Amino acid sequence: MQALLTRINVRSVARTALVFGACYGLWWLLWQARSGLTPFIFGLVLAYVFQPFVNRFAHRMPRWTAIVLVYVLVLALVITFFAFLVPPLAEQLGQLIGAMPDLPMLQGWANALIKEYDQLVSNLPETMRVQVQQTVAGIVSQAVNTLRTNFITYLQGLGTFVLDSVLSVANTVSFLLGFFLIPFWLFYVLLDQQVGRDRLDQMLPRWLRADFWSVVAIVDYDFSGYLRGQLLLGLVVGGSVGLGLATLNLLGIHVPYVLLLAVFAGITELIPIIGPIIGSIPAIILGFIDSPTNGIAVLLMYLAIQQLENNFLVPRIVGDSVGLHPSILMVLLVVCSTVFGVTGAILSAPLGAVSRDVFTYLYGRLSEPPQPAGLMPPRLRREPTVHPPVPPAPSPPPQPDANDPPPSQ
Repeated sequence: MQALLTRINVRSVARTALVFGACYGLWWLLWQARSGLTPFIFGLVLAYVFQPFVNRFAHRMPRWTAIVLVYVLVLALVITFFAFLVPPLAEQLGQLIGAMPDLPMLQGWANALIKEYDQLVSNLPETMRVQVQQTVAGIVSQAVNTLRTNFITYLQGLGTFVLDSVLSVANTVSFLLGFFLIPFWLFYVLLDQQVGRDRLDQMLPRWLRADFWSVVAIVDYDFSGYLRGQLLLGLVVGGSVGLGLATLNLLGIHVPYVLLLAVFAGITELIPIIGPIIGSIPAIILGFIDSPTNGIAVLLMYLAIQQLENNFLVPRIVGDSVGLHPSILMVLLVVCSTVFGVTGAILSAPLGAVSRDVFTYLYGRLSEPPQPAGLMPPRLRREPTVHPPVPPAPSPPPQPDANDPPPSQ
């Protein structure tokens, strides 16, 4: 009996070691090939975006036909984008770059500022003039040195980053091969989605399945609702900005680069809280450069769009998809943008919601007594609240009718 238990323990330890060894080997292999896996990460994002449309079309046609239909629709959108939007965007971007001040213009501005400064200082008393000149000279010298040092460091870092990225990613055969294989790989991922889900469910221990799929459902709920809502909101806001600026131009209020400003407003809409403000700054500056009246008109247009967005669009498109207070969202925005950059700023809201909801679920599962597996946090429960039935009120006794015969004695 002792020998049998020892043999069973040895087998259990060996099986556990085999699993950990396989996981470590797989992780090491993926880490070594991480530069070539970028296309497949991009493909997973596309699969996550395409999946709801494929599932909806698959109710009325074979799944492979639904995938091909989604491919055709996306290809039509891409062709439309490059045929009708990219040329005017490139033209307006070139006009914007050409309108920026060149070196002679900047030098003229600097000379004008120096002349104004000299005239202002010449009117001061002698002792105050010397002190002001020394103070200003020290501040300018320190600012120039800081700017020169930071600019050189930035250029060196940017050059190193671009060189490393080009050498390690773009010039690798695996990277190019991965992007070539993405459409075919994505087709099979979408086609066998349910099969893959069933296989993964079989591989999981029975005691872990309900908790694993509950956490997956929480992540999907928080990310999908927010990101799809923000994408739709960005399209609506970008279109509204373009329509509003075009209307101002028709009314004689000249605002250049309408398409470029509309696309910029739609992209910055992805950033929570401060995105609409960032998206409005360039257009307002361009309006005030032309004239104060134009600047005020553009400012009022953006305020009207933001009021429309906050009062009508956000509640209907995004809703309370993350359920986080704006003060918490601001802190998350700063923290995530500091740690993860622009991607962290865009994903700060769903990351905060996922962290809170997963913590709530796991805390409930580890409580005493533990909550049942699969019981979502209250915010994510889709089933309606069931109220106890209200007993009907007692009906009043029937009143005798005047035409009824009197009761017999």
